[in-house]
Amino acid sequence: KIGDLDDGNGAAFSTDGVYLFLSHENRASVVNMQERKVISHLNGHAGTILQGAFTDNSHLLTCSIDGTVKFWDAPAGKLIATFIANSEQEYGVITSDNYYTMSKTLAPKLHFVKGVDHFSFDNFDLIYNRPDIVAQRLGFADDILIKALRTAYLKRIKKMGFTEEQLSAELHLPRLSIDSRNLPTETDQTRVKINVSASDTKFPLDRINVYINDVPVLGTKGFPLGDKKIQEYSHEFELELLPGKNKIQISCINTKGVESYKSTVDIMCTSKPDLPDLYLVNIGVSEFSDKLFNLTYAAKDAKDISNAFRKSKSYAHVIELSYINGQATKENIAQAKETLMKTRTADVVIVFVATHGLLDNNFDYYLATTNVNFGNPAENGLLYDDLENLLDGIPARNKLMLLDACHSGEVDKEDMETGSVANNQPAIAENVKTRGFKTNSKKENQLGIRNSFELMQELFTDLGKGTGTVVISSAGGAEYAFESSEWSNGVFTYVLLEGIKSGNADANHDEKINVSEIRDYVFRKVPELTGGRQNPTFRKTNIESNFVVY
Repeated sequence: KIGDLDDGNGAAFSTDGVYLFLSHENRASVVNMQERKVISHLNGHAGTILQGAFTDNSHLLTCSIDGTVKFWDAPAGKLIATFIANSEQEYGVITSDNYYTMSKTLAPKLHFVKGVDHFSFDNFDLIYNRPDIVAQRLGFADDILIKALRTAYLKRIKKMGFTEEQLSAELHLPRLSIDSRNLPTETDQTRVKINVSASDTKFPLDRINVYINDVPVLGTKGFPLGDKKIQEYSHEFELELLPGKNKIQISCINTKGVESYKSTVDIMCTSKPDLPDLYLVNIGVSEFSDKLFNLTYAAKDAKDISNAFRKSKSYAHVIELSYINGQATKENIAQAKETLMKTRTADVVIVFVATHGLLDNNFDYYLATTNVNFGNPAENGLLYDDLENLLDGIPARNKLMLLDACHSGEVDKEDMETGSVANNQPAIAENVKTRGFKTNSKKENQLGIRNSFELMQELFTDLGKGTGTVVISSAGGAEYAFESSEWSNGVFTYVLLEGIKSGNADANHDEKINVSEIRDYVFRKVPELTGGRQNPTFRKTNIESNFVVY
């Protein structure tokens, strides 16, 4: 007992024994044992503190019945970050000054509060979604990963047309309203006119964003206003509707990167749907200029996908844009955009890629083309952003990207040749090869296998700012993407093809396989075939876009 403190709910010593943590209900204190006095109080939990544990000589974790774990500079009594998680395996880390990183499904459930006002996380995502700052504050990440995460953040805001200097953390929102007086809730017409008014009392307007079923129909950069230098603007948008429910959301962003609340109207379109066309962009590379990195089945994967979708009864026509082996150059693939701009709103676009995935010294993620320089992927490699940009702003709203590729960090040549795995685990299949390689990057900029995938998660998970495309990748975590003669394909492609051709992916037996059923099937079957060593990842999601694929 020290003064009026006793052990209460929990007590813990720092690793050097200098500091003692004591808690009682929702109060906690830190005692300097050498001086025998309380030096700080830990205020922040909203419920009884259950326990505390030092991570080193001065940093402390506390858990509470309020559902959070908090990370402290114990001697200073300073809160560094709050960890949250739930039974749905959603997680988040939020610093004391509101910077955060979190799973993409959790963010919509949280909000900012200032006085009696509350703000959605979406409103300030460009400013506060900072995995680099969170990693630096926690002190667990190495400098290379922090630099890579910061680089990813700067690229993200540049893609949205902002600089770091432009952005403001002030809790102030622009406003946008929809004139809904003459809008129908149900119509047999395929087009509708919507009048909107946008304003900001402090800063000029930068753009207006229009989403239908979470697809930015004007592209990720929206309807530009920045050059007008105005704080008020009204406009009439004429929008095309799809048969069924159309959730129309319109917002504006000011020049500080802050987004207004999304004004929403739901319109049910009762027009009879036509059978859509499928535009299939098919990229498969087994043969490279540097033959050391040749794959066995990647080109076959792409051809097999093409053959399967030609037989689908879901489409009036299948328009194929195939880039196999020698045709798979970044210049050729870039030309696909011209064709995709000719799609109709109800059409389906699927981009399938089977090749190596790789990171360069600038932490850019590339997909290997036939003539890529593996030591410097920026030379002839297909930048992931350029691949995704093929789908940005095109008329078609039903968009799916399937990536049978990985970046395996520092993988030895022997691993690439034999597909050997760690910890003497049993073989997955005969003649297994991984879609990975040993990078020739300079060591000082080289990310290890685990960190490179953490970075990829940030590159792929851009909360609320994507093209509306669903992206399913073949491997996640510190994993390889495998191929084998036992499957005559990459395992991801094998499972995908088996699921749609056999109908096994049709979970509800309605003779239609939609996006969520494909996702669930590959999520279940790929780990089964690889003994849990390859687990597909939902890189981007669009819960409003669960369209029929096959």
